[in-house]
Amino acid sequence: MPEFDFAPADALQEGEMRTFAAASGPAVLLLRRQGQYVALAPNCPHYGAPLEKGRIVHDQLVCPWHHACFRVLDGHLCQPPALDNLPSYPVRVADGRVWVQLPAKPAAATTSPDATPTALVGGNAPAPNAAAPDTRTFVIVGGGAAGQFAAQTLRVEGFGGRLVMVTAETAAPYDRTKLSKAYLAGEAGSKALPLRKDEFYEQHRIEILSDTRATGLSLRTRQLKLSGRGPLHYDALLLAPGCILNTLPKLPGHDLAGVLPLRSAPDAEQLRQLVAKAKRVVIIGSSFIGMEAAASLVGEERQVTVVAQEAEPFARILGAKIGRMFRNLHRRHGVRFRTEAEVVCLEGKDGHVSAVRLASGQRLPADVVILAVGVRPATNFLAETFDLEKDGGLRVDAHLCAAPHVYAAGDVALFPLPGGLGQHRIEHWRVAQQHGACAARNMLGQNTVFQAVPFFWTQQFGKSLRYAGHATVWDEIIFHGDVRRHKFLALYAYQNKLVAAAGMQHDDDMVCIEELMRNGRMPTPTAARRKLTWATLLE
Repeated sequence: MPEFDFAPADALQEGEMRTFAAASGPAVLLLRRQGQYVALAPNCPHYGAPLEKGRIVHDQLVCPWHHACFRVLDGHLCQPPALDNLPSYPVRVADGRVWVQLPAKPAAATTSPDATPTALVGGNAPAPNAAAPDTRTFVIVGGGAAGQFAAQTLRVEGFGGRLVMVTAETAAPYDRTKLSKAYLAGEAGSKALPLRKDEFYEQHRIEILSDTRATGLSLRTRQLKLSGRGPLHYDALLLAPGCILNTLPKLPGHDLAGVLPLRSAPDAEQLRQLVAKAKRVVIIGSSFIGMEAAASLVGEERQVTVVAQEAEPFARILGAKIGRMFRNLHRRHGVRFRTEAEVVCLEGKDGHVSAVRLASGQRLPADVVILAVGVRPATNFLAETFDLEKDGGLRVDAHLCAAPHVYAAGDVALFPLPGGLGQHRIEHWRVAQQHGACAARNMLGQNTVFQAVPFFWTQQFGKSLRYAGHATVWDEIIFHGDVRRHKFLALYAYQNKLVAAAGMQHDDDMVCIEELMRNGRMPTPTAARRKLTWATLLE
């Protein structure tokens, strides 16, 4: 491989990292660790975040945007949402310079497990023994974030048996987080959606039964009943079917043409076609999907109105102050709001929606109506097998186990949060992936306790908010910074503990806060009322 001169030997102090570009070659991220230089790809393989703006926490490099974690010494993936290792390159120091060997076209990521079973997620199980074939069958219900990450984790951790993924989707797993953002806005095409190419599943012997629904489960016989197929026997089963959209079946006009949800890739594609000619779009619901869709669709040629029962969006999750900030941000970009409003019917003309009628009597003309009224766990097929929660959730223990040989992950799992904060069901993309990895290891008998801190993000009109922890209720919210200027930290206190944090333009602080939460080292609310340097609390 060609070798490039990147920097003077004294360019970095211990613990520092910076991106360098060679005079005639690509850039690399150089880190100085334990007196040695390490060279890694400079951008996160997830969405391309500049990793020099991240943070080294213990032996891991944390992405500043979405908190993917990579092992510093070799770039191995430790935590999603990235799916792949970060490429690393040979380094030598000679003649007072730092030299790095790079291939002619450096890859953005290493995308398939290699002979080392730690290739993707840092596992330590032995590789399959070809002389002793594994006759077990592991089944995954669901082709979302949890199911996909569980499947690749099983292979990386050495599972050599039959691996079957059952999904109601017609396509292989894809990045659902893009649907309400770049894809709906027309900034990303269908090729940007799949999480993996088809060859990945073929290479790693992951069978995908698409357009197939699980219809029942027998714990006694270890059989999963499927639509249009015979029952499937399992030795271990992961239930990760995700959620289905709430509908409005009692709402007159709900079945008119032009009234659509936004949950799946086909939904998003149909909406893209409809809104291309639409002048007036009404979104029912101020959920994250609804608000992200509003940000993606509003423009000079298209009017967007959000109808919500709440006074402020996200108030139950982030608080009224942050919700008001988001509403004002949308209004400045032309989005209209009808808050504390109730939809009583959808009007139509020639079978196509033409207006939304509110309880106040107001009529909102509409060419397209998007339903963003929340979701519920897709667990109806389990009603005769488990005592489901009122909302359809499935209770699991700290190992994500729901019954002998059966695990649950993602949106459907009611799991115990670390730190004794009770059982919760959390609909976050990254949590689902982390669930998938943990459940996969436990399917292999590794006895792994789920200890990750929930984390999610949203981006609207180029403004990104990050959230760590989980707070369904709080005694107070401690603010640092200016919410109206989109630069702040919000700390959620409950029973004299800081249980969650939200931030904008405080990426490094949010990395530190997540790690402090993970280690049970968050300061008290009293201490947090003073301005803190969060990085020093990690030392």
